[in-house]
Amino acid sequence: MIIGPEQIEIESLDELISFTWYKPKVQRSVPAGFSLAENLSNQKGGILYPKSMELDASKIDRLIKMRDNNQDWKFNFILERSENLTNILRDRIFVDFDRFITSRKGRHEFSRFMEKVANSFEKYKNDIIGSVDIVYTLYRIRFIEEKSNPDSRTPFYNHLLNTCLFALGLFIHSIKITDRKYNSDDIIKGAQVALFQGIGGANLVEVFAERSTEEQKIRYEEGNKNSSAGMASNLNLDSDVIDGIKYCNDYLQGKTDFIEKDDKANDYANIAVISRIFDSKITGLFGEASSPKDITDRLYVMSTNKELRKLFVDVLSKSIKLGFLFDFYYEIEKLNKACPYGKHGRPYPMTGFKSPVIFLCKGNLNTCRHYVSSSKSVTLFKKTGDLEVGSYGRCEWLSTDLIKFYDKFYEQIKEDTLSKLHSNDS
Repeated sequence: MIIGPEQIEIESLDELISFTWYKPKVQRSVPAGFSLAENLSNQKGGILYPKSMELDASKIDRLIKMRDNNQDWKFNFILERSENLTNILRDRIFVDFDRFITSRKGRHEFSRFMEKVANSFEKYKNDIIGSVDIVYTLYRIRFIEEKSNPDSRTPFYNHLLNTCLFALGLFIHSIKITDRKYNSDDIIKGAQVALFQGIGGANLVEVFAERSTEEQKIRYEEGNKNSSAGMASNLNLDSDVIDGIKYCNDYLQGKTDFIEKDDKANDYANIAVISRIFDSKITGLFGEASSPKDITDRLYVMSTNKELRKLFVDVLSKSIKLGFLFDFYYEIEKLNKACPYGKHGRPYPMTGFKSPVIFLCKGNLNTCRHYVSSSKSVTLFKKTGDLEVGSYGRCEWLSTDLIKFYDKFYEQIKEDTLSKLHSNDS
């Protein structure tokens, strides 16, 4: 695919099918907007479709049948780079962003983080993916990578978008957790730094897509060092965005002076670099995927060595809550407030039950229909929290709801609890 200022050249029928998302086997419809900028002719010069004709599913299907009957025919398409087509491609990019947001929201540790990201992206997406050139630059990478991968995977394109989403989340939570003051303009620029810091490497995906993982990493980083800032400049991005991308690319060359500098472009770069590392590790872009906890531990080590800004590593850690223990405590707090008789429920750690925590009734309200004593009562021989020495019945209602929550997230809670115990012992 060759993208010019007014036209797009599609060099084969297979490329056109991929570009239009047409599915011949199911004859999926093609949206209006794929219009010919020049006549489409056959091998003998006869006009098959005239200039300005829109290529819908039936017309593409007809071309497929012609090719099947004439194996030596080669098609070359010149399409109009119209406003309608630009909007179609921009919407497809937005669909990709939404798909990644939905996927991350489906993981419990990211659910709250991504809720805020979803709201922020919806608010700023037309500014982040603003210009026509940005749309075609991103979509070209998507198209080439999809064409280069037999299984239609687009890991490097995905990495750009996911890095942008994590950066959005860090900006939002930095405002909440730290004393940083970022306005809408900062959030848009910072998201663009995260999105385009890897544009130079991703643009070379056609060259290295079939190489080994190790060589992909080398080629990708070389492309970023040499080309990302220049490509960003050609997209007429703000000077602060260009500076932030330069810092990100300098980082790949071991230049880390920007990390502790305190201005907007350096903040953009710091957040983008952390987001880039986090997403590449969590997705296994260059090897095995790692858990959020392991990645963040590694980021903290890097911040100790002055390789990352600790402030933003803290924001990442606190905003994704590193697993499930925080959500477990949140669930306990929520259930405790649900007691209709003055919040008598008290969480108590147990062994031998399905849940490590049950709810005791501090008031021993044996008139409550949820109150259970007898074999399920607990006797305390020393004061625990605000529970004095004595026997307490169990709140069946709150304990059962907590067990349901615990059963659903058992493995995650166990993993997070053990990691925190080990970190406290070390």
